[in-house]
Amino acid sequence: MTVIDPSITDAMREEAANWLIQLDEETSSEQQDAFQHWLNQDQRHNLVFSQMQNLWSAAQAPKKTNRLSQHLAITGLFLVATLLSLQLPWQYWQADYRTEIGKVQAITLPDGSVATLNTNSAIDVDFSHNQRRINLIRGEVLLDVSKDPRRPFVLATNKVNAKALGTIYSVAQHDNTSLVTVYESQVRVSSTSSQHSTLLNAGQQAVVDDSGIVKRDLKLASNPDWARQRLIFQNAPLKEVIARLQPYHSGMIKLSSDTTAHQRRFTGVLPSDDTEAAIKLLSSSMGLDVHSMTSWLTYLKPSAKP
Repeated sequence: MTVIDPSITDAMREEAANWLIQLDEETSSEQQDAFQHWLNQDQRHNLVFSQMQNLWSAAQAPKKTNRLSQHLAITGLFLVATLLSLQLPWQYWQADYRTEIGKVQAITLPDGSVATLNTNSAIDVDFSHNQRRINLIRGEVLLDVSKDPRRPFVLATNKVNAKALGTIYSVAQHDNTSLVTVYESQVRVSSTSSQHSTLLNAGQQAVVDDSGIVKRDLKLASNPDWARQRLIFQNAPLKEVIARLQPYHSGMIKLSSDTTAHQRRFTGVLPSDDTEAAIKLLSSSMGLDVHSMTSWLTYLKPSAKP
């Protein structure tokens, strides 16, 4: 029986999947040392890696078989990794509003405010006669808040309370970190784990975790690109582009370990509501071959063509 530890994050599962593939191939002593270092970093790493091994071994093709069998075995691993990453909290399924992977939805709230949910996100709405409160359960939300001086508007995560002062702002939850970004007016940000708070103006962002609040200035458009179902990149590393596209894709997108692939940079706009089209556009402009091993895994590597 596989034990599900709710403290295991999506990032840990992704790392474990990558290590399992690397170790299935020939590895150097440096890679073995790096793997051991990763295991020692967190006791949960051993657990999630063991889960990957056990679940994959049941469906893995025998070693020393043909290339197709090897590809099918790797596909099975990524299927397992994806299914594990979809162990969403019960609160997600019970949320007032939620979006599926690849979907962005704008919702008009009872007070006329608009909440735009990013992919794979969920919120609960709790409005009363003296307060308007949104609980972000998962993902990211953009808020265009209607003014009502008698009822403060607060968006809450497990790390932060973000009180609107008549504004447009977004809040994202990433494992143990919350990000608050202000596009218009001001937001009062308070940490739930300390007495720290700070005031954010338009063009500023706060990163909030157990260690406190870090404020930084950003160059922002009038609203985030994802709210328009577009992802905009300016000379971005290919690895970063794929990382941004991944949450909108139902399967996993993997980039070849070829160093030349990781050195490539991309400038352009990709549609987040059609990731298949985005992958085709990215591959054609970056000189990449696309290998789709079922809908669960898309593998990108530099084209062999000159």
